Amino acid sequence: MPKEIVDLLFLSAHISPLENNKESEIIIGLTIVNDILSKSNQNRNLEDYPFHCIPMDSRYLQLKYGNEYNSYMTWLIISNVVWHDYYYDGRTTHYYLQSMETYIQKINSLLKINEDKIEDVVYTYCLRNNIQISLESTAVKGMMVTRKSRIYDMWYRVKIPITKSNKKFLTKDYESDSKEINNAPTHIKKMGSYYRKNLEINYDEAIEHSENRYLKELEESANADEESKTFKRYSSRISSINNIHNGRNNKTLRFKRNATNKRLDTNLTNMASDLRPFIVGYENMSYLDLSNSQPVLFNILLKKYREGAPGEVIIELDKYLEITTDGLWYEELIRVFDITKYGNPETTTFATYRDTAKKTWMLLAYSRNTDLRGLKKRFAEEYPFISSVMKSIKKEKYEQFAITLQIIESEVFIDKICRILVNEGIVPYTLHDGLLVPNEFEKRTLEVMTEVLLKEIGVVPQIKIENYKLNQLDRASGV
Repeated sequence: MPKEIVDLLFLSAHISPLENNKESEIIIGLTIVNDILSKSNQNRNLEDYPFHCIPMDSRYLQLKYGNEYNSYMTWLIISNVVWHDYYYDGRTTHYYLQSMETYIQKINSLLKINEDKIEDVVYTYCLRNNIQISLESTAVKGMMVTRKSRIYDMWYRVKIPITKSNKKFLTKDYESDSKEINNAPTHIKKMGSYYRKNLEINYDEAIEHSENRYLKELEESANADEESKTFKRYSSRISSINNIHNGRNNKTLRFKRNATNKRLDTNLTNMASDLRPFIVGYENMSYLDLSNSQPVLFNILLKKYREGAPGEVIIELDKYLEITTDGLWYEELIRVFDITKYGNPETTTFATYRDTAKKTWMLLAYSRNTDLRGLKKRFAEEYPFISSVMKSIKKEKYEQFAITLQIIESEVFIDKICRILVNEGIVPYTLHDGLLVPNEFEKRTLEVMTEVLLKEIGVVPQIKIENYKLNQLDRASGV
């Protein structure tokens, strides 16, 4: 955990404990902060804040911390360890970490008032369950020298042994996943067992990569907000790595089918893509990915509108089908919205324009019908019928369009493609709209994906293949 957060937690418990129970505040505080750090990267689409957050239902907090949970949470909020928004209909309360600047200011203020040394405070307490806290520094060369403003390079490693008293809390998610895997259809059961048995990460290399990337992004940050977001991305990467490293023994591997969208949520699906090459054995794997998958899979839903449709609708549906399955949908959106006029042609890369187009699609597809009217009006001028279908699906609940496409995706990839592969002895790692398989199964996996998608969509869509060894050859040749 970041040193600043742990320091403030210990200092607050030392100076103003809740009913003279410093140990409980510290242990519960460490657990809450760990929940926010480790789980917020799995819910990163829920919010756009530069800080980590996690939705926590009162029933969860009560189960974990007893009837006094509200006192503990209030104490953490008053002490500026966390902050929260307020409950409103249909959503639980979100708990957030503060900005690092807030922690530093609060620590300096308390130390000045009480004339304490932070080292004395942190290492004074003998916490139960043999909790061990050790200070570590990042290994990035030159980090202290090239510091732009404030680089958070000191961390506490907090080791909490699993005991009888805390097991039900620390391993609850893992045990719940185990029950689900055991009761799942045969092919998912095999996928879950294979995943838990084999998934590991090259820890030291992944950590070093994350630290170097953090330093580079921080140096490129233009303001405090970008620096905060850079820190969030870094700590999310560290959390992802730690959850996979020895994940089976530590009970931190996740493999669960989402009850809402039917996707398989795992450590891999929530991990930053640049960490994927550090998966043990990745150099002998191939990654097969459906290009612009959500727009492509939308064609499955649109098929039912073809029967009896007027000619102009059929022409529009055919145009959409051809562009999306050719993997050119985001290029089409660059044209529709004239995105190139917003960049400098001498300095802005095509990848940047394409990324903007992808974000534009997300805004179109996953926002309320009443939002972004100008954007949606322009899209409707080019694709009036498809625009009307999207609006009708989002009429009652705007989230339903995204959920519907995710359900289609899971049915195609998990229930059809993966079922065939597993029955043939090919057990893939899944990443929602992509599959990671050993190189020797690349050809057969591509065949199965092609067969299933052809049957579901009517044409064969663009499927990208990433092969580590081929990528290395490309880099060597300057491609």
